[in-house]
Amino acid sequence: MSKYISAKEFRQRFPDMAEELKRSGEIIVLKRSKPLFKVVPFEESPSDLLDRAAACEDRAEPQLEEISNIVHKIREVS
Repeated sequence: MSKYISAKEFRQRFPDMAEELKRSGEIIVLKRSKPLFKVVPFEESPSDLLDRAAACEDRAEPQLEEISNIVHKIREVS
């Protein structure tokens, strides 16, 4: 469950935020009652760019290799 805190409170309590993050799972920092940023545990985030790309891959879209093959075939014909 997300915990919402003000930016001022976040700055003041920053040293204690690690424990709060373990309890709540994520912290959403607000400025003037609007979300400013979200803090999530590092372990839950994909560790590298390729992992992130694989996690959000759209199966309906053609793969890069498939696109490359199509482009090569078009160049051969032209």
